[in-house]
Amino acid sequence: MDFSQKIKLIRDEMNASGIDAYIVPTSDPHGSEYLPEYYKTRQWVTGFTGSAGTAVITQSDCVLWTDGRYFIQAAEELKESGYKLIRSGIPGEPTLVEWLDQNLAKPCVIGFNGFQYMTSEAESILNSFEDAVALDFTSNIIDKIWLNRPYLPSEKIYLLPEKYSGASAREKIGRIREAMHANGAQKHLISKLDDIAWALNLRGRDIQNNPFFLSYLFLDETQTILYVDPLKLNKKIIEYLHKNDVLVKLYEDLVYDLEALENDGTAILIEKASTPYQLYDILKNRFKIVGKRNPSTHFKAVKSDVELEHLKECYTEDGAAVVRFFSWLSEQDVTTLNELDVDAKITGQRKKNPLFRMTSFHTIAAYKDHGAIMHYRATKESAYTLAPENFLLIDSGGQYLNGTTDITRTIALGPLTDQQKRDFTLTLKSMLALQRAIFLEGATGTHLDTIARMPMWQNAMDYKSGTGHGHGFYLAVHEGPHRISMNPSDVPLIPGMVVTDEPGVYRKGEYGIRIENTLYVVPYTSNDFGTFFKFEPFTVCPIDLNAIDKTLLTDEETNQLNDYHKNVYTRLAPRLNDAEKQWLEKATRSL
Repeated sequence: MDFSQKIKLIRDEMNASGIDAYIVPTSDPHGSEYLPEYYKTRQWVTGFTGSAGTAVITQSDCVLWTDGRYFIQAAEELKESGYKLIRSGIPGEPTLVEWLDQNLAKPCVIGFNGFQYMTSEAESILNSFEDAVALDFTSNIIDKIWLNRPYLPSEKIYLLPEKYSGASAREKIGRIREAMHANGAQKHLISKLDDIAWALNLRGRDIQNNPFFLSYLFLDETQTILYVDPLKLNKKIIEYLHKNDVLVKLYEDLVYDLEALENDGTAILIEKASTPYQLYDILKNRFKIVGKRNPSTHFKAVKSDVELEHLKECYTEDGAAVVRFFSWLSEQDVTTLNELDVDAKITGQRKKNPLFRMTSFHTIAAYKDHGAIMHYRATKESAYTLAPENFLLIDSGGQYLNGTTDITRTIALGPLTDQQKRDFTLTLKSMLALQRAIFLEGATGTHLDTIARMPMWQNAMDYKSGTGHGHGFYLAVHEGPHRISMNPSDVPLIPGMVVTDEPGVYRKGEYGIRIENTLYVVPYTSNDFGTFFKFEPFTVCPIDLNAIDKTLLTDEETNQLNDYHKNVYTRLAPRLNDAEKQWLEKATRSL
């Protein structure tokens, strides 16, 4: 079925249901960023494969919104689909709600799958249109027309040992229940999969690169109930859950159980950004809604001392794997390799670690102009063969029992132009500026984002993405609630939080450059002016010295880079063979 046929079928179903606009988000019933194949409905109807985007179909238009990470990719993938691209966050481009207001006659009916559209998004529409809109969240059009849809995943759930998690499930559930009470709620529904995995010290394989399992967790004053497919459980996991006073019920039973609850005047805590509107519609007539971020989201964002120590070791071994790859690459005739070979080789190095379980995202091995596509993924059809010129950008990471990693390095495969060296050095200056930042308690990532962008802005340049994101402990590679971005954040950065530092330069049709270190927040000092924090890097891996224009670096930046490389060599050399050690010694030489 081609895209025009899909659009026609959707419009026919819209007519039958009296729907004026149909929204197809990128989501599952848990507000996930990355999805099981079963829930990739937006990709199925548009052909756009990025991890963020929302499509809207009316009888006259098909449009898709996505963010700056995917502008180039979406423009290419939407060429044959009939969808118009709207670039989120660009001045003059309408938001989804603005577009609906401009293009729909009132009153109108807006439809979406109630299990795949989150409550916060639905409320945004209701608040903007007031009484001029009705919502149809039960017709679920894609369910009716996607006949060869993949099956829901059924992978087994497994335990993350407490020596890695640092706290028992019973302890974590106790903290969540205390926070539930502090928020004036007697019940709490958790839909976010990473929060559930963290709380129970369990992991799964339902989503590629993400160790999650489809489930809901419901807490009241006395009970904790996990709603999950029982086929994913073995005897050991069932016994473990019972030991931690967690009851198990069928995944599908949540709806029936919520509908059976009576309005008893109590309050329920839910996170509207990760609770599907279908469930909210059931709850709002039975309880007082306390709409706040899940307490577990904050708890898991602040890593414990045990988790931090494991992450240091995890990043050290991961850095050694990346160095082994670069040492190998330096000995190859690059004209015999393509982007897929790069992906396979760097993943192969990680797999040698006995704690490795999967990659933390699809490796981005992007040569030349492919590097300008921020989330490029090579295929047999698209993969470039390398040559001794231009840049190779590699953004990769691993999921290990002792942590999650995310690192980007851009290397020169041959001689560079003055512009290429200048762009690389500006990217480095931006990355180093954030890494050495000292900031006052209460500062958020929004306050710090400008520090990274300043070297770019002073040269009338910018990158259309955030500067950094949190990541989990053997959980999601993108983890909130904190981030470093121009988008407003209300979450202060505090010791124990992990965040990436990844500015870049992306020249469409030419090349892309990104340098990414992962940092964690530590105390710096306290005095009469307040309490101050700083960053320490987890990442230990060389930055390509051959791509730097040394005349653009200040003495402070040069010394910072030299000190960083001394630490890289000290940490990694004991884990390498003689040839790899020699390569590392040259790669970490002082400027």
